[in-house]
Amino acid sequence: MSCVVDCPYDGPTSPERVLAITKQLLNMGCYQVSLGDTIGTGNPKSVQAMLNCLLLEIPPDCLAVHFHDTWGLALANIHQSLLMGISTIDTSVAGLGGCPYAKGASGNVATEDVIYLCHGMGISTGIDLEAIAKAGWDICNVLNRRPSSKVSLALKSSQLR
Repeated sequence: MSCVVDCPYDGPTSPERVLAITKQLLNMGCYQVSLGDTIGTGNPKSVQAMLNCLLLEIPPDCLAVHFHDTWGLALANIHQSLLMGISTIDTSVAGLGGCPYAKGASGNVATEDVIYLCHGMGISTGIDLEAIAKAGWDICNVLNRRPSSKVSLALKSSQLR
């Protein structure tokens, strides 16, 4: 579901509206609903308010989160979500992708950055961080761009020493 915090056309999205639509999707047979901060304006407080509302009626394993990093708070929002029991996080290698219909929205949160966060929190992911970072660099080299992942950039510079 898109625009769970703010909408580029309608402004702030009420947590109650997100709850109502999420319940409808689950009742229609969805096993999990991914909650998208499409324009990346969410912050830990707004994410907490939205999740508090949903978690009163919906188990955390029925929810996923998807954050764009437009304002640089995607990792903080993911941290907040993890603390609240959400364990499914949508990411994109090297932070590639974006939102073509929401003007100004940046790319998705980088997989590498989320893996590093999880490992730092003691959450086992089963993912080889360096292998994912290398894949991101390989893709970015073909696209002639740099990854937006801070972790990939740090790994690359530490390998050059």
